[in-house]
Amino acid sequence: MNPSLNREITYESSLERDLAYILLAHPDVADVQDQVPIDYYDNGVKRKHTIDFVATLKNGTKTAFFVKPAKRVQSSGIEETVALIREQAPKDFADHYEIRTGEHITRTRAENARLIHRARRTRCEEDIAIIAKVAANLCGAVTIQTLLAASLNSGNGFYAVVCLIDDRILDHVGPGLITYSSLVRPHRTSETQS
Repeated sequence: MNPSLNREITYESSLERDLAYILLAHPDVADVQDQVPIDYYDNGVKRKHTIDFVATLKNGTKTAFFVKPAKRVQSSGIEETVALIREQAPKDFADHYEIRTGEHITRTRAENARLIHRARRTRCEEDIAIIAKVAANLCGAVTIQTLLAASLNSGNGFYAVVCLIDDRILDHVGPGLITYSSLVRPHRTSETQS
């Protein structure tokens, strides 16, 4: 599932699978470890928990992710478990500990992440360069369809645009699935955003 790391990512639910795609598609994520075991103590009793994912960013920051359906967060006691693990884990284990539910792991985000993975697999630098040249002259947002009509209107062009979004050359404007009718604009860094 993760060709850049040359290893398979395992998961136990569709929610975990979707988070794996989202994490692996994020441009700041350097590595994702799955099903990471950790020991902790609960009222003096040694317990074992398997953390769904530990994501390492390119800057070295690590986040441990615990995935639960929203309706099971309270009944599962995961918040208490995470608090104990956060207190007891070695300092270099993770910098952040996060519970993620379907509210965070939306179908739209997961579908866009899967699209990014497909685009990465079919990446064609020549197609990307053609579209990037036109995109460099954009002054605002245009639909992907309009950008393709002005540059590379072929089946490969759409994936090239998705690669430019993944490369942070273009921004996907607004929520929703990335489609031909989606708006894109030149990437805005935090300094250029108002």
